Amino acid sequence: MTLFKMIKIVLGILIISQLISGKLNAQDIDRYNPHDRTSVFFQDARHFVEVGFGLISAPFMFDLHDWTGLATTLGGTALLFTTDKSVRSFTHRNQNKLNNTIFDLDAYYGDSYTGLFALSLYGYGALAGNEHVRRTGLYATEAIIYAGSLTGTLKLIIGRRRPYAGNGHLFFNPFQFGKEEYRSLPSGHTTVSFAVSTVLAKSVDNTYWKIFWYGAAGLVGASRIYHNKHWLSDVFLGAAIGYTVGDYVSDFDLKERPSLFGVKIKPYFGLNRIGLQANF
Repeated sequence: MTLFKMIKIVLGILIISQLISGKLNAQDIDRYNPHDRTSVFFQDARHFVEVGFGLISAPFMFDLHDWTGLATTLGGTALLFTTDKSVRSFTHRNQNKLNNTIFDLDAYYGDSYTGLFALSLYGYGALAGNEHVRRTGLYATEAIIYAGSLTGTLKLIIGRRRPYAGNGHLFFNPFQFGKEEYRSLPSGHTTVSFAVSTVLAKSVDNTYWKIFWYGAAGLVGASRIYHNKHWLSDVFLGAAIGYTVGDYVSDFDLKERPSLFGVKIKPYFGLNRIGLQANF
């Protein structure tokens, strides 16, 4: 990591932590009572596992609205296949120094540095005793890990060739381990940036704040197309995954705890024990 990027991360943490600092809301007080016998770390670890279980079990509890949203996303991705090559040609015709500067955000946002930023935000909130900042960092970290894992799995299964590897936008070669040229769909940078941006956008009730974060995520997606790393359809599906997971994680504490086939399972963490609790 370069010193310049490290300075940016540190400054970003300090600035964003101050912007999102505020009073605890009802869900913070309910789940993170400072007098709880379990330590903050174990509570956060439990939360991480609960979110993961909720995401895994979510498809079993889809309603008509959920299935319609999924169908719309997949249909939109397929429809954008028809525009991929023309969008790629357009970006190639508009390569210049100004655009090179504008579309350089994917070098800083949506990659491994974003994960480091989320963890650092969590750590800062924990050390500073700021519950809102800590929980925002926790949500952002969860969103990155779960959205990134889903996208990584889909990349491997689908095996779509990246635009820089060939002109054919509908060439698929699944399960090519270690071959980045066959991991185009969905866009990982776009997934991560939208996952984190959604968490941060929902952390403060301010329109301009939300526009900034969603705009940043959109610019990352555009940057991936501009740099010939992804097709438009890759970016669209990545954005949908990132937003959906980020939104789910942010609102998780407002939802009823997930259950699978009528059984509610909760992880249990303690200083001397770890396990699962099942409620029938």
